[in-house]
Amino acid sequence: MSRLQWKFSNLPISENLCLEIARILRLTTGEPLFQDRIAMLPLAKNGALLLRQNDVIVGSLLWMKTNNSTARILGFGVHPELQGNGYGTECWHMLTAELLKQKIMQVTLEVRESNTNAINFYRSKGLIPKGWIENYYQEERGVLMEQRIKTENS
Repeated sequence: MSRLQWKFSNLPISENLCLEIARILRLTTGEPLFQDRIAMLPLAKNGALLLRQNDVIVGSLLWMKTNNSTARILGFGVHPELQGNGYGTECWHMLTAELLKQKIMQVTLEVRESNTNAINFYRSKGLIPKGWIENYYQEERGVLMEQRIKTENS
């Protein structure tokens, strides 16, 4: 079996694709995302990275610009059966290369405080917890994480 490949998706995202993205992000993050909410997101250029297996979305990363130098991750997940195989790391490398290309130097995101696997993954990529966000998730705090993207010169 050949290795799955992440690809940037062209915007705007179709209704069916929004449905699939919402499904994988609900499965992997526990967020109550639905296709209409995905369709409304103000994604940046190349703001959607998708991992497909037999025409089914098994991984997704969505991001937007919050200003000219900062990106915010809106949702990131890889199907549980594929986690631990390097797909998340591959996606993160593609994302950071794209951000540098767009002259974006900082990434922020929020993650459930109970999602220790995601927190550990983000820490391994250089993100640092910056604080708690009370009531960000229903019945749970969020952890705000940030990373200053390093260029080859910095």
